[in-house]
Amino acid sequence: MDESNIRRLDRSTVSVTVQQIYRQATIIALVGNAVLLAIKALAAHLSGSSALYADAANSASDLAYSLLMLIGLWLSLRPPDRSHPHGHQRIEPLVSIGIGAAMGFAGYEALTNGLTAWRLGAPFEVSLWFVSVPLATVLIKVGMYLRVRALSSQVTSPAIAASARDHLADILTACVVLLGLIGHRLLLPQADPVAGILVSVWIFYQAASVIREAVGHLIGAGASPELEATAIETIRQVPQVLDIEQLILEHVGPELRADIHVIVDGDMPLREVHRVSHAIRDKVEALDGVDHAFVHIEPSD
Repeated sequence: MDESNIRRLDRSTVSVTVQQIYRQATIIALVGNAVLLAIKALAAHLSGSSALYADAANSASDLAYSLLMLIGLWLSLRPPDRSHPHGHQRIEPLVSIGIGAAMGFAGYEALTNGLTAWRLGAPFEVSLWFVSVPLATVLIKVGMYLRVRALSSQVTSPAIAASARDHLADILTACVVLLGLIGHRLLLPQADPVAGILVSVWIFYQAASVIREAVGHLIGAGASPELEATAIETIRQVPQVLDIEQLILEHVGPELRADIHVIVDGDMPLREVHRVSHAIRDKVEALDGVDHAFVHIEPSD
């Protein structure tokens, strides 16, 4: 038997459109976070505000994960090769874990600074310029969030989805910082460190959410009940399918693999069985988030 004709690499390739989406999301994160870090770091240094320091630490982690996302997404877009016959997209959950870790470090820095300011007290003068920093952050991050969320809806990418969620968290963080500065201006000295501590708690929560989802993708988490129900209905729409014996949907990296066993007429000709299996595969793989469907045919008798 000639083994030279055996296909050993997955034919699936990442489309140019998807590559452009990944590239655009990465550029938005890099440029936006770099600009915000510069502004916040200067404001925190000049003011001595614990809340502004916490927000600057958050932007530093954002810039770090943006660089990590740039490298990770570039690697995940590489085509299949003999060492990775299904491609390199399973790198993406590792990128998401890196994003979560960077967010967690920012939360630690923010919490440490906030507790120190609470204990020692760090009076400072709140100027209009310092107040404008969180306001500018909100405006910039709203634009970043809306655009990256729109990009995330077009692809199955946990890294881009995590980036959009981080932009949303930064909007809420900036609002808390603004409240801390206003409270300090109103002669409530503990308002600023409290804002810094609240920022750190929110960062920890978002980091845990990102890491939990990424770990699920790495260890084979199942699909949502809604997607599972959609897959069952999709399979049953193939006329020759009498019943479904098995359907397992699990993550292999950012996307899902489907293991399907269906029952058909035991007297069906082999060519027709082949056609039915391909019809099921094509319909299931067309579902959002499903990468591959493996179909096994069982005879009804």
